[in-house]
Amino acid sequence: MIVQKPPGSTYLSENQRLRRQNRRFATLNRELKTENNLLNQLVGSTKVGMFVKNEQNTFVYVNQAFCDHLQVSRDKILFKENHQLSKSLRRYTNDDKKVLKTRNVIFNLIENKDRGSWIETVKFPWLAPPNQIKGIYGFTNDVSDNVRIEEELHKTRIDLKKANLVNEALRQFSYAASHDLQEPLRSVQGFLSIIQMEYAGQLGLKAKGYFDKADESLQRMQQLIKDILDYAVINGVKYRLEPVDLNLVLDQVLLNLHQSIQEHQAQISVGKLPQVNGNSSLLIHYFQNMLSNSMKYQSSGVCPEIRIASRSNRENWIIGIEDNGIGIDPSYFNEIFKPFKRLHRQSEIKGSGIGLATSKKIVQIHSGRLWVESSLGSGSTFFMEIPK
Repeated sequence: MIVQKPPGSTYLSENQRLRRQNRRFATLNRELKTENNLLNQLVGSTKVGMFVKNEQNTFVYVNQAFCDHLQVSRDKILFKENHQLSKSLRRYTNDDKKVLKTRNVIFNLIENKDRGSWIETVKFPWLAPPNQIKGIYGFTNDVSDNVRIEEELHKTRIDLKKANLVNEALRQFSYAASHDLQEPLRSVQGFLSIIQMEYAGQLGLKAKGYFDKADESLQRMQQLIKDILDYAVINGVKYRLEPVDLNLVLDQVLLNLHQSIQEHQAQISVGKLPQVNGNSSLLIHYFQNMLSNSMKYQSSGVCPEIRIASRSNRENWIIGIEDNGIGIDPSYFNEIFKPFKRLHRQSEIKGSGIGLATSKKIVQIHSGRLWVESSLGSGSTFFMEIPK
């Protein structure tokens, strides 16, 4: 049985098909517009410059970042021939013909001396099937901060290298000079002793006073040389760090300082101390320096009272040495850790001015820091903080 289509039915079905197709096209067009708007927002907000040029080497698209990098407006470069561009702008486009000719990707770093900036560029051939070049596209990036940081790092490396050379020269000089000075000092001391022994009956009180002062000065010079040697050696040696029990370190320090503790009638209390990653000989040197200072910097007639205790935070051990000494003016907190910096005359308190500088260096070798809390007349507490 054959069913005949009513007149006009073919026209209606074709019309319906076209309507459905138009609706699909309208939906696709809206989707494309949405995607295009999103893409324009992304390209417009990025800090990376973007551009497209056709095969005639003419800009057909640029985003705002690209214009900012080149300091030019869109209407000055879009669809303009290369020779119409300014001389400064042509520096950015010198690679473009090369990309069109060779079809290679080209990287470059361009300095804008007028602006004091550096722009990194990368340019690609724009190819279309079948391997036909349609133009070029590329990206720019302002790397001025990176270049400046790299220049500063390079300068810092040079300065550090120079400083290391100077420090090494000074260390070697200090070490050699200190060694060379020790022998003539011993000779002078020997001659003074001989004169005092052989001519003791012929020397008056005034002369004996001169000899005593000379002997005292020689002893002070020997101590200064020893301290300089210690400081020079500590500055020039790389130390191996290993687990060290600070309780054992303090046992050895108190034994070494036994005579001085007795002379000063010092009362020293030591709390429970931790095990640290360090160098035993350096830490003994550190605590001997600090305890000697605590006993030395006291008011007349006052017996030293010294307390050593530790505490910790998440990453570090903090060991404090508290005394009842004469205290330190807070304005000198930074100065006292410098070599040869003394706050008191030699006639008041004897010393070389090297001890605290050496102690600070020892703490730095242990990747730590050293500071003081004090006020005049109220004693001092020196803190050593080193990693666990």
